[in-house]
Formats: sequence, C-alpha cells, structure tokens
Amino acid sequence: MKKLLLFSLITFGQLAFGQYEDLPQKTVYFKPPVNWTNACSYMNYIEPDLPIDFYPPGNQMTSACEGWYKTTYAFYKASVVFNNCAALGGVVLPNYENYGIVTEDTIFYDYSAGAISNPPACLLAVNDPSKKIAVIKIFPNPVQDFVNIESDKNFIAYEIIDNSGKLIFQKDFKSNKINISNLKTGVYFIKLKSLSNETNIVKFIKK
Repeated sequence: MKKLLLFSLITFGQLAFGQYEDLPQKTVYFKPPVNWTNACSYMNYIEPDLPIDFYPPGNQMTSACEGWYKTTYAFYKASVVFNNCAALGGVVLPNYENYGIVTEDTIFYDYSAGAISNPPACLLAVNDPSKKIAVIKIFPNPVQDFVNIESDKNFIAYEIIDNSGKLIFQKDFKSNKINISNLKTGVYFIKLKSLSNETNIVKFIKK
C-alpha cells in the first residue's frame, strides 16, 4: 500500500494537501492565449481516487519555449486545469479564464487546438530528446461521418473520449477510417494505442 504523505503549501493563496509516494511523474505542457501574462495549473486525482481537491489558480507554470509553459505532477490519471492565474485561494476573479483536460500521460495542450501529438521541436528537446514523437494526421476536421488517421506508427486500439473525459467507446484499430457518425455534435478526442503500448491523443470536432 502506498504511503500518503501529508503536507501543506500556500501558492497564490492556495492551501493544498496530499501527495502519494511512488506515483509516476508526468509533465504537462500548455500553450495559452497570447494575451495571458502568466499561466497557472492545478490537477485533481482520478486514479488513484483520492479525497483531495485542489483549487485555482494552483501553481504558476514554468516558461518552456515558443510561448509554451510546463509543470510536473504525479498521478496515474488526473484532471488538469490550465488558467491565467486570475484567482486567489479558490476564488476566481472576473477576468479568470481556464482550459481543462483529462490525461493519463505527458500531454501537450494548445488552447486553440486542444491536445496535440506533434509539439514544436523545442519542446521535444525539453521533454526527451531521445524519444520520437509520433506524427499523426487526422482529417477531415471538423468531421461528419468518418475520420481518417495517417501516422508513422502502428496502432492496435483506440478510444473515443468526449470533452469531459468520458469514454464513449473503444475498439481495435483495424482501419485508418473510423466511423463517428453516431456521435453527437461536439468536441472529442481519439486516444490511439500503439504496439509498444504508447498512447497518443488527438482532438477532433464532430459536426
């Protein structure tokens, strides 16, 4: 059983408690709108399911490169919220803005495009220069009936996830053309799993 380490810290007036030992460290990257002067983030656990809540603004993120920011958390699965730091102790200010995502891994989140799998080269050097990032093309986007996937990786399975992080369905990856005609209009993510057990997440819009 993992040992729960209790601590308290104050960051931008936020009081936070709790951190598990031995959880994997995962870096999250975020590209905010150009009018933001700072980027903050906080996360809430999904796996493990802990009775610990974190509130905005959270921690100020570190500037990475080309307008991107980064920070590191320890979790198996979590809800991460990026914001413009316009909050104090969980109370948001009138100019507060935020973007959220559910993730199980290191993620690159662009406010204008959602989760992306082809981050700029400067971030790859920051993240892991020895690790190749999959090149994935998804089209058309927005899409009505069928979405096409082109990649240099061999995928074996995929999941369709809605904008709240809810799993809609999962199937074996047998074709580069995926039928999404039964989905309601909205924003979704395709989570692709490769033979090497790596995952890539791509955003699409259902018309």
